[in-house]
Amino acid sequence: MGQKGDRFMVVAIQNGFEKFERLYSYVKQAQTEFGSSAASVVVIQDDKIVTEWYEGNHHFKKGARKVAEDSLFNIYSTRKTYICTALAIAIVENKVPIDTAVHEMIDNIPEDVLGEITIRDLCMATGAKFFGASRMEREELQGKIIQKITGSSITQLISEKILKPLKWVNTEWVTTPKENLVCDFQAADGYASVRIESNDGHERNLYTSSRDLAFWGNFHLKKGKINGVQIIPREVFDLMEGMRLQDPKRRILGWYHQDDWYYATGAAGCHCVVFPKHNAVGVRMLNHYTDHYQEDQLAFNSLLLDSLKDNRSEQIPSNRLEIRS
Repeated sequence: MGQKGDRFMVVAIQNGFEKFERLYSYVKQAQTEFGSSAASVVVIQDDKIVTEWYEGNHHFKKGARKVAEDSLFNIYSTRKTYICTALAIAIVENKVPIDTAVHEMIDNIPEDVLGEITIRDLCMATGAKFFGASRMEREELQGKIIQKITGSSITQLISEKILKPLKWVNTEWVTTPKENLVCDFQAADGYASVRIESNDGHERNLYTSSRDLAFWGNFHLKKGKINGVQIIPREVFDLMEGMRLQDPKRRILGWYHQDDWYYATGAAGCHCVVFPKHNAVGVRMLNHYTDHYQEDQLAFNSLLLDSLKDNRSEQIPSNRLEIRS
């Protein structure tokens, strides 16, 4: 292992198309039915990329860029797993009790606006979602707490603690347009667009590549320990597990938990699911989604679980690569 800045995640790419063919067929069908111009799938199992697939273009018009490894998708609400991880790092490293009332930490918001909401409420998505006449969102409030505790923004904390040490260069809170951004169709008029906002970290402008989002899921699967190095405190993941046991039906640090998996999904259809029992992570990217999202999530997760079982039953020889992440 080299210096801290030289860490990388070692994975292997396997030719797993046949094992995951039903999954690809489902995603291709969903892409068409949901009106998505772009789609991708990345699956990691046992620290190997066992399959990877890209389809379509960044938008529907002539001249659109083809979807590729470096295409960055807006992950929308999946970003909450990053925001909550930043909050968990802040309180764990600075020994702030999770049941601390938020009004004790924030000086410029009246106590009657914040009420009795605690850091635990923010981690578990309980209590109010909006605050005050400006309807400040929960994620912005989390950012203010992180800034108060650490002196850093959400973006700065995640970048310094995780992205830079692991060399994940395709995860970005986008503030300027660039060629590799995938358009989505979330705008009210339905036109293809990209979302440009501040780099504070709480807004809906977190873009990642398909691989980087899969690495993020694998980071959680491994409880922050990559190549034998604990990147962030293990206590962050112990905190998550404690809250899950307290109330398994709640959204915990941005993740929804079920018996066989936990997952997060964004408004445009970018989806990351973790299968602890199978040591696996799956990512499916889209740029336009459906109102029937629960059915889609269940279908994708179930198909992927079946594919993982098949993949385990007959391992495919792999060509090992070192992929800088």
